[in-house]
Amino acid sequence: MTRRFASGFTLGLLIFLAVNLTSAHLASDCGLMAVFGRDSCADDIARAGWPLRFFEEGGLAYRSEFQSLPLALDILLGLLFASTIGWFTTRRVK
Repeated sequence: MTRRFASGFTLGLLIFLAVNLTSAHLASDCGLMAVFGRDSCADDIARAGWPLRFFEEGGLAYRSEFQSLPLALDILLGLLFASTIGWFTTRRVK
């Protein structure tokens, strides 16, 4: 594994993580703190997962839903995205 690929792969993972955290913040009623269970909202809904939603919890009629298949697919998509970014960084023109 070359140094360029490793730095591109790390950059790709950080971008995918940032998009997931931003998505969880925007999709949850009380923001990112609701996903971590540290919010002060009474009847909020916490959602996580991008592009596939794998976690949803809360609401007035409380429900909790966690799906492992969308989580596994999200992880796979993140690794594929990071690998693609790593590959593109090794192919750049000098």
